[in-house]
Amino acid sequence: MLDFIEELILGAAEAWWMPLALFLFSLVDGFFPIVPSESLIVALATISDKNQGFNLSTVFFMGWFGAFVGDQIAYWLGRSIGVTRFRWMRTRSVVRAIGGVKQTLKYSGAMVVITARHIPGGRVAVNFIAGATRMPVIKFMGLDFISAALWAAYSIFIGYFTAGWLEHTVLQIALALVFAAILGWILDRAIKKFMRSRMERTPDQDDPEHQTGLDSNP
Repeated sequence: MLDFIEELILGAAEAWWMPLALFLFSLVDGFFPIVPSESLIVALATISDKNQGFNLSTVFFMGWFGAFVGDQIAYWLGRSIGVTRFRWMRTRSVVRAIGGVKQTLKYSGAMVVITARHIPGGRVAVNFIAGATRMPVIKFMGLDFISAALWAAYSIFIGYFTAGWLEHTVLQIALALVFAAILGWILDRAIKKFMRSRMERTPDQDDPEHQTGLDSNP
C-alpha cells in the first residue's frame, strides 16, 4: 500500500501542472489559510532527491510569487473591508486581538509582517489588519516580498534538511511535516509572546506627556 501511495506522489510531483498547483495553493493560502501550501512545499523538497521532473528552484519561485500575490489580496481585503464592518468584528475578544496587532504593526511593523508569514492564521490576520490600518502600500509590498521569499526558502529547507532520514517516501514526508509543525508551533508561541509584550507597552508609557495627562500646548 505504501509503495502504491509513493508512486502516486512521485507521479504527481513530476506532472506538468504541479508548478501551477503550487503557485495557486500558495496564492490562496495567503488569504484563506486552510490550504496547506507549506505542506506541499515541504513534501516536494523532501522528495527532490528522488524526482528528476522538477527542481527546487521551481518550487521556490512558485511558492514565493504565489505567497506574495496571496498576501496582497489579504492586504487589499483589509483595506477595503476594514475591521468594524461586521458585528463579529466588534466583539470584545476580536477588538482586543485587533488592537494588539495594530499596536505591534505600529511599533514593530517590519518584524511582524515578516515573521507572521510563517504562521498560517497569523499571516492572514496581520496582512488584513495592515491593509485596514492603511500601512503604506509600498512599505507593505516591500516587506512582504522579503517575507514570502524567506517563507518559501524556510519551507524548502525543512524538507531538504529532513530528506533521507527514513527510507520510505511516505514516512519521510510525514516526518518532515511533523518537524515543520513543531517548528511552526514554536515560532507561533514566540510571536504571540512578543505581541503580548507589545500590547502591555501602551503609547501612554512611551510618551511622557501622556503619562502626566497634560498637553504640551498651553
